[in-house]
Amino acid sequence: MSKFFLEVPQKQRVDVLGTLNESTTDVWIALHGYGQLVEYFQRHFRSMLTPTRAFVFPQGAHKFYLQGTEGRVGASWMTKEDRLTDIENQRLYLNEVCRWALSEAPNARLHMVGFSQGVATGMRFLGHTTVPFQSLLAWAGSWPPDLGDSSQEALRTMYMSAWFGTQDPFVDEEKKQERCALYADKFNLHPEVNTYEGAHSFDSNILASEIARIELVTLEQ
Repeated sequence: MSKFFLEVPQKQRVDVLGTLNESTTDVWIALHGYGQLVEYFQRHFRSMLTPTRAFVFPQGAHKFYLQGTEGRVGASWMTKEDRLTDIENQRLYLNEVCRWALSEAPNARLHMVGFSQGVATGMRFLGHTTVPFQSLLAWAGSWPPDLGDSSQEALRTMYMSAWFGTQDPFVDEEKKQERCALYADKFNLHPEVNTYEGAHSFDSNILASEIARIELVTLEQ
């Protein structure tokens, strides 16, 4: 059997909270976690809108029923099947999202916030775009151990803040410490690492204050 990959034009969904225009100062590209849809994921950010802040929500191309063959649908960024091709497709898609967002808001600074699977997706992508990002807020995500040289260099040029839950079943304390040590020793990356009381979820109050703090810190740099 022969295997081929064909390049075909596709339509991919992108949701926006807020207004993208010349007055927009900060745009956050928000990457959802495994099994989430942007329709629901964006609800976490509604209270954080300001007249000059907007959120852009790309959606992973893989969609599936969460249970059985009907009911709630979720999306993901990739699986182990044709993994490298999915990563390449993510880069093409996210680059287009970023270019479009900046064309609509030409004076804005770009930030990224990722949750769960969206963290690894974002960290891999940041080294493969010419669009400048000011920061990455990595929430409840497992940092990829196979981070390429270009992504390492990109992360060194931006502000990175990471948050982990004290009862997160997917990223426990041992895994968090292992990845922090790997990034420090192998990649020379030392992001700011914090914890919140809770499991694999957002803490809305911390999330809101962290987004505002990161905007201020990066503005002053």
